[in-house]
Amino acid sequence: MRTSSKMDSNERRVMMLRLTLLIVFVFQVNGEVLNAVGGSVPAYRPPQDNSQSKVLGQSAGHRQPIGDQSQRSQNQGLSGADGQRKQPVAGKPTAFRLSESRECADDIIKHCNPKIYKNNFAILDCLQYDTKIMEDLSEVCQHFLWKYKLNLTQDDRFDYAAGEVCKQELSQNKECSELGKGKGLIIPCLVDNIVNITGNCRTYLEKMARIVFSDYRLIYHFVDQCGKDITQFSCGRVAPLDENDVHSQGKTLECLADKIGDLADGCRKQLLRVAELQADDYHLDRQLYYACREDREHLCDEVPAGGGKIYECLFKHKFNEKMSPKCKQMLTVRQQLIAQDVKVEKTFYSACHQDMKEHHCFKKDTEEGGDFRRATILLCLENAIKTEKHISAECQAEMAELRQELMEDYSISPEILSDCKTEIQESCDKGLERGGKTIHCLMDLARPDRDQRGHKQHKPITAKCRRALEALIQEADPASDYRMDRVLQKACEPVVQAGCKHIQPGDARVISCLMDHLDSEIMQDECEERLMEIQYFVARDFRLDQQLFKKCRRPARELCGVKGDWLESRHKDDKKPAYVVACLFRHFKQEKEKKGRKGDPANAEKGVSKQCKIEIKRVMKQRAQRVQLKPEIEQACLRDLGMHCSDSDDPGTNQEIACLQEHYDTLDPECQDVIGNFTEDEDEMPELDIILMKACTPMISKFCDTDENVDEDDTDDIMECLIENKNRKDMNEKCRAGIEHHQLISMKNFRFDHKFKEACKRSVSKFCKNKKTKNEVISCLSEHVRNDTLLDEKQRIDRVCRKQLRVEVLERGEDIHLDRKLEEACHNDIKQKCEGLESGNAKTIECLKSHQKTLSNACHKVLFKREKEEAVLGDYKVHSVCKRMIKMFCNDKEEEDEILPCLKKNKDNPDFDDKCHQLITKREIAENKDYRLNPDLQKKCRLDIPKFCSDILKTQKNDDELQGKIVTCLRKKFAVKRLSNGCNSVIKDIIKDSANNYMEDPVLATACEKEIFKYCGDEHEMAMKGRYPESRNKVEMVQVQDGNGRVVECLKQKFLNRIITNTVCKQEIERVIQESQIDINVDPLLHMTCQRDLQKFCGDLDTGEGRRMACLLAELEDHPKQISEKCLKELNKRKQLWELAAQGKPIEGFHDVYQQIVASPSKNYLLFVICSIIGVFFLVGITCGRVSKRVAKQNKMK
Repeated sequence: MRTSSKMDSNERRVMMLRLTLLIVFVFQVNGEVLNAVGGSVPAYRPPQDNSQSKVLGQSAGHRQPIGDQSQRSQNQGLSGADGQRKQPVAGKPTAFRLSESRECADDIIKHCNPKIYKNNFAILDCLQYDTKIMEDLSEVCQHFLWKYKLNLTQDDRFDYAAGEVCKQELSQNKECSELGKGKGLIIPCLVDNIVNITGNCRTYLEKMARIVFSDYRLIYHFVDQCGKDITQFSCGRVAPLDENDVHSQGKTLECLADKIGDLADGCRKQLLRVAELQADDYHLDRQLYYACREDREHLCDEVPAGGGKIYECLFKHKFNEKMSPKCKQMLTVRQQLIAQDVKVEKTFYSACHQDMKEHHCFKKDTEEGGDFRRATILLCLENAIKTEKHISAECQAEMAELRQELMEDYSISPEILSDCKTEIQESCDKGLERGGKTIHCLMDLARPDRDQRGHKQHKPITAKCRRALEALIQEADPASDYRMDRVLQKACEPVVQAGCKHIQPGDARVISCLMDHLDSEIMQDECEERLMEIQYFVARDFRLDQQLFKKCRRPARELCGVKGDWLESRHKDDKKPAYVVACLFRHFKQEKEKKGRKGDPANAEKGVSKQCKIEIKRVMKQRAQRVQLKPEIEQACLRDLGMHCSDSDDPGTNQEIACLQEHYDTLDPECQDVIGNFTEDEDEMPELDIILMKACTPMISKFCDTDENVDEDDTDDIMECLIENKNRKDMNEKCRAGIEHHQLISMKNFRFDHKFKEACKRSVSKFCKNKKTKNEVISCLSEHVRNDTLLDEKQRIDRVCRKQLRVEVLERGEDIHLDRKLEEACHNDIKQKCEGLESGNAKTIECLKSHQKTLSNACHKVLFKREKEEAVLGDYKVHSVCKRMIKMFCNDKEEEDEILPCLKKNKDNPDFDDKCHQLITKREIAENKDYRLNPDLQKKCRLDIPKFCSDILKTQKNDDELQGKIVTCLRKKFAVKRLSNGCNSVIKDIIKDSANNYMEDPVLATACEKEIFKYCGDEHEMAMKGRYPESRNKVEMVQVQDGNGRVVECLKQKFLNRIITNTVCKQEIERVIQESQIDINVDPLLHMTCQRDLQKFCGDLDTGEGRRMACLLAELEDHPKQISEKCLKELNKRKQLWELAAQGKPIEGFHDVYQQIVASPSKNYLLFVICSIIGVFFLVGITCGRVSKRVAKQNKMK
């Protein structure tokens, strides 16, 4: 209910009655004017044609005076018995009653109560009460009443009465007091200023107003200002030919009101002024009064007249089923007038007048007399509220009701009515659906929905209609309170009751709650649709989100060029819309990157406040659910949405954005750019990925050490935590799928991974400037790190980037889908060899590695490149399987190329995990096949490899595996002690490991494959864990170590027994035997058997360079009985092997001869023989030399 009257209806009626009696008394004392104002026509007869035309030929502004002699001679009350005209007695005018007139007596008896016969005003009200009564009146009575009212407003005695009752008011209004009497101007002039009049004069004028407003020609200056418009728009006639048609006059006002937007300024002001004067009492708006009289009785019978209360009540019931169409139509006309001047709305203007004045809402500088349009005033008051200025509760209540009316009825908004006429007619059921449905229809048309993107096309909404709709949304502001939109309220009330019941309406709190439940089970389709129609506009106008505007007004003004006033809609760059939320979020991220600002008060003053950050995150999260709520994305990607994402009839939460992300590589450049920005934000702020967060919120609480109020700096670690735990058995499947989708998208561009981008942006800009995809950047950076590592040079990639690069390499190695290049290269190989395996947990990649020898060239090439990168930067499988061992035996701060050597060093520890041990063995086998997979060997042997193995390097292609050739080359040089110290130690460890497991000697395994199966089958079966018929070399498929060197020992025994005939295999066995001769530590079986003897006889010697082996052999030669039986047996066997191996080894140089002698058990005997031979040659030389010398001397003397 709107503002109540200052006195109740009963008091008002009593007061009016008293005043009426007082006026009657005054008029009677001064000549009984009130009851004789029609004295000029007491015995009125229908005038003759000449007199009628004379009277009716006058315009409303220049009507014939009542004192005209031709008329006065006809009045009985002014004629004497002798027929001579009598002058009226001064102060005693002749009394006249309408009920006694011959022209209307019968009609008055028929339609009016006898109790009012003495009151001419009451009779006028009676006869004008209803259009049916007016139609039923005789033409003579209708003409007589018109003449009576015209004379009533022009009679100088009537002006005299006004002068008595309104003496003070006239003295204060020079315009009215200076008007001549008898011209019909004084009363209309006073009525025109009735707002400023009180007391007896006001009561008198209110009675006269009903007469004045019954015909527009009686209104002060109306015809002067509107004559041309009435003619131009065919709204009636100014000439009095139709003056007896009482209805045409009201229709003229209605017609002008309908054309108010096209009227001349003077006429428009006059029309609005009339509407203002009618605002207090609906009886004064005769056309509305006639149309709504019965509706008032049905719907507003208990509402007292006055103060605009009847209007208010009728507006509220406008869409009631009982409301008549004609009344609805007239109410709409009046509401359209209110749109042009809020003073036409009495209750609103009365409640808000002081607030308007206080906040300067009239804008007198823009329009003469002030701008009283509803939109201007309402926006001004809303601006005051949103900028936290005071507005009275009474005014706010009126504003709320007015906003509800705006959202409920499109026809009361002139701009919508005119600018959206075509859309309403063609697409919105011709506007027949009221109650807000037509407005929501237009809002739906404004959205580029799915039909516009890919399926049937319909005519888009015009720019003018869109602007009108935007203006209406701003004016009604339904986003601040869902109750302002009845359609939205009705659709969403069940959802509000189920999920937002505890939320206090207002300040957009309920709307925000509904947005939070957009994808919840309680959300209903109808509510979601209506909510999206509102949010579509909110997302495109920063000001419409009340909480966001309130908290972020200052930073938006200072950082994004938005004027701080809620009324302002322009930004610094008018050519391109400024997306304020995106701008604020960008500054929010910049502040996060530059934390130094926090300590600077000046920068903190200009930055984004904490409250604003909270609102930005809320808005970003809510709007991430639908692409239509991301205007920057929708505008740039409309074509791509239609091309790639139009198949689904119901694009769920975030599905369209996910679709665009999946097709990122094929998007238009502009769309690609905005999707890239959003994806980058999504990685930095995981809550923007609604699908992921919905599935993973419980998992975050379970696996990640965080709480609900996670600090903004910790959000970066959420995705890393989820990725790290995604393969755990108790991980939710939907969450795992969401994580994998996030990973796949992040691989499309390196900047989509926020942590990676921030850690490596300098290195990327310097070394990998032209790389775009994440895989390209990883490979580029990995190559630099690998080269610097192997060359033992200062790292060009900084430590922070290397650390994050390790994370990215590990992440890529977990799932082949995350390595697009590898997946494409190995597509057919995966189908043939690894079909049915899960892609995650590195299963597919490990399968490919196990079939490496039979892979296609393209697949083998890419896979080998990945292995090289993993060797330096991180091996996912090693980190996954050996996580506990790494923590137990290795320093977490160690570089990645040091992790695997650390594990290899400790793999024989009793506490070492079996699965990890098996995996480390597999990695050792791979390293021994190609030295490039062993960074430790590459670093320590970088001088030895080109020195001794250059021939192999020259003949081998870069991307082809060397199949153990380089390692075998170095092993040979180890046997002859020609390697550098660092390289020697690495090769020694390799030889030792291969003695335990022949598969770590790939050349031996390949050369002796048949012999192993033929002669060492039992030992091999013990070593085999599985067979792979697809492989050409089954030996290479052994998954575990071969039983502490059983297979190698078996081959040695068969070689000793001269069973093996394969020359290539024999040569490799000879090599292995000769390697073990150099250092006892590389012969695990001998070392273990003779461990006590070594301690007993050689404990004081340092290991290395074969010292302990030489010591043990010397002891065997000198004191064989002191050596233990088992050690003696094993040493004798080794001696036989060495001798046999030496026989088969070709001598390649003097160095080989020396090595053979030194290594021989009979070296002392050999040395004695050699020395004897040299001695013999020396003696012979001396003797022969003397003889030859003597002969030469004799010859010389001759």
